[in-house]
Amino acid sequence: MMNPFGPQWSGASQKAKESKAIGDQVQDALFGKRKPPGLDPDDFPETKEILALLNTYRRKFAMMAGDAEDQYRLQLADGTIAMIDGQGTIFIGIRFLMQFKNNPEVLIGALAHEIGHRPQRWTEYKTKKELTKIELESLCRYEETRADLFAGRALAEVNLNCEPMITFLKDIEEGPHPEYFPASLRSEVIKEGYNEQKTKATIRQKLWPELDKQTSPRLHIGEY
Repeated sequence: MMNPFGPQWSGASQKAKESKAIGDQVQDALFGKRKPPGLDPDDFPETKEILALLNTYRRKFAMMAGDAEDQYRLQLADGTIAMIDGQGTIFIGIRFLMQFKNNPEVLIGALAHEIGHRPQRWTEYKTKKELTKIELESLCRYEETRADLFAGRALAEVNLNCEPMITFLKDIEEGPHPEYFPASLRSEVIKEGYNEQKTKATIRQKLWPELDKQTSPRLHIGEY
């Protein structure tokens, strides 16, 4: 049941036995799992408004990550909460979407977490080494932490509260889980990123308002 914004990667150790680049092993582990069934948004008109909102933030967060907008796209899906594949497709579960459509900060936080993975960057790691299960799981936990940190920073940049996302992570936690750090630790990481970026954004807005207008993800409306 638990899908705290990502695919489950516990079975990835077998792939680690192959003589592959470290980046490919991590990408397989995190983003190479079976994709959930896609849904046509036209069949669910009640999702149109919230999907449009998420697409707006998709563009903002892609800019903040230093990536092109077209490196990411949203896909309404069944049987998941939120996950991203190796090509940058972000699957948003319809039940998750409808549950929080009136509390969009949770959805936007999940979106930021997925973009924070930046899966295509892992293909740049060409060094080959047969990772052990422990090494691979350590890298994957580190990657989840990076994504949580980015989510906190992203929410701060667009003036949204990180607490709804934190509450969701704590509420969904069913006890110790081998694939993720505890929600309490993840919450601290998100808060750290949020507070750090909030301070930076406030200083930038006060001291360099013109720079803020030109570079802030908050004001970015995307390329058309």
